[in-house]
Amino acid sequence: MTASLASAIFAATSQRLKGYHLFSKEVIREIAQCAENQAGVSYQDWFKQIGLPKVELYTTKRGRTVPYITIAARSKSTKTLVINLPMGNSLDTSQLYQIATIAAVVPECTIVAFGNPSGKPFHFKRQKLSVKELFEIAFTSRRRSAVASELEYIDEHVKGDVYYAGYSYGALKALLEATYTTDTRLKGIILVDPVAHPRYRKQLLENFMATLKPMGEYVDRTGIEGYLAARKDAAETVNYNAGLRRPINIAIGMMLAKADFAQLFEAVLQHRPSLYATVAWASKSELGNDAHMEVTLHRLSHEYPHVQAMRLDGDRHSVANDIHLHAAIIREALNAI
Repeated sequence: MTASLASAIFAATSQRLKGYHLFSKEVIREIAQCAENQAGVSYQDWFKQIGLPKVELYTTKRGRTVPYITIAARSKSTKTLVINLPMGNSLDTSQLYQIATIAAVVPECTIVAFGNPSGKPFHFKRQKLSVKELFEIAFTSRRRSAVASELEYIDEHVKGDVYYAGYSYGALKALLEATYTTDTRLKGIILVDPVAHPRYRKQLLENFMATLKPMGEYVDRTGIEGYLAARKDAAETVNYNAGLRRPINIAIGMMLAKADFAQLFEAVLQHRPSLYATVAWASKSELGNDAHMEVTLHRLSHEYPHVQAMRLDGDRHSVANDIHLHAAIIREALNAI
């Protein structure tokens, strides 16, 4: 790695984040420094630097499994940040690179990240749910089964304060985890471009397909070769399309089509009025509705003292594939708590 490359990455990342007018100088500097550290480093070496462990399977009392990783905090702390991934994504090298980037800028947090049902080599048979559970996820408001394995792991292994974060379907998972969490350890939630409102299943599928075209632009603008290599290796090894055809993902898709973000979010806040909550949404998201999100977040930020809204002007749903912007949102949100 040349000094000029690292310096250029630092400058470009700083300039990009400044343009949003959402982040403090401290956060911009931290994220830009992370980007500089990634410049010219292979994703394998980056994982070693962060101390990324191997993906493991947690087995619930009912014999179900969920893939997860835990990255220890690098400073004395009792905080845990739970990261929920987009639909159909498990803990492949691409997602691990995003998680490692977040871990690098929140050293005070232990990171727990869960993989979603996906295709081979992440097709774990014991992620299957019963017909009754699939029906509840797809057609009713009883959706605990969608996050039951994750909640059992959190209850058993996570100590201290907990923060739930998620992007896209991961944002809905974070909301469901907050909905079904019963103890007082939950301190905050961070939601990045959730599906804004219900829509027909066909429309949801078309909207999801439209998110693919801009994705490469968000990846490329990071300028990090290691990230591009991690994505390339993931694409060559993971059968995403086969994973999306699994019954559990069909049920999840039907749940996403019916989910009402504003209703679910407000229900969580009514139950936990002192909860810290940050919602970032892309103004041109294929799965969003800018006016609806603005009105909803404007109202809720006045009714609840710790709700923070971040409007990502001009961005599309694939925005979180800019790993540095994604990390900046999470870092800024945690600073507000």
